[in-house]
Amino acid sequence: MATTATPTLRFPLGSQVTPGDRLGSIRENLVPSNGTYEQGGHLYASVVGTLSLDDAVVKGKNRKLHFPVRVSLPDHNPPQVLRVGNIILGRVTRLSIQQAFVDILAGEGDLNGSNTNQNPEANLLIPSGEGIIRREDVRTGTADQVKLQDMFRAGDLVLCRIMQLGDRRYVLGTAEPALGVIRAFSKTSQAPMVPISWREMECPVTGEKELRKCAKPPKQLLSQILNNEV
Repeated sequence: MATTATPTLRFPLGSQVTPGDRLGSIRENLVPSNGTYEQGGHLYASVVGTLSLDDAVVKGKNRKLHFPVRVSLPDHNPPQVLRVGNIILGRVTRLSIQQAFVDILAGEGDLNGSNTNQNPEANLLIPSGEGIIRREDVRTGTADQVKLQDMFRAGDLVLCRIMQLGDRRYVLGTAEPALGVIRAFSKTSQAPMVPISWREMECPVTGEKELRKCAKPPKQLLSQILNNEV
């Protein structure tokens, strides 16, 4: 006989969920379906949409019922969502010892959420959300050598790649040469600084230099993203 216990979800069926929302545990005999994924024993939403359960399926020698968890996109006017691998424009809001917190302002993609890595000049999304840049994802090399206060400052505009969907936050990285700080202001004059190397920016007014993890993105992508800054 199949077990028929009703699984427990963190959100009521029919709720609107967003990428990174934790939906439930595989201990509840939940399995991922469209719009969801499993990580560390938990199921997460990978798109913006409506939470539902598919018809139960019988699995295993013990004939247990497993419940596929689905997040469905609307039939019309699908939401603008980002995917792992997309590049985003963000603003650093605060720093801790281990990570920088970033408000997402814009990102590459399309309305269906398809990956556009092969065409970085594709149309942009204007999503909302927060991401984090961990020390180990700032640049190549040993994370112990990275001091976040020498890489970013609050208020900096940064280009990052989405590396994974965390629990309600995107996990971002800037290790590629094209990624990092694209706009920062001098702490003395408040003038926008100019990058002079991958790790330094210079104030055109005072000549003072400040440490940053500077980006060197394609000019067309940089121009397009800055024009979509909000």
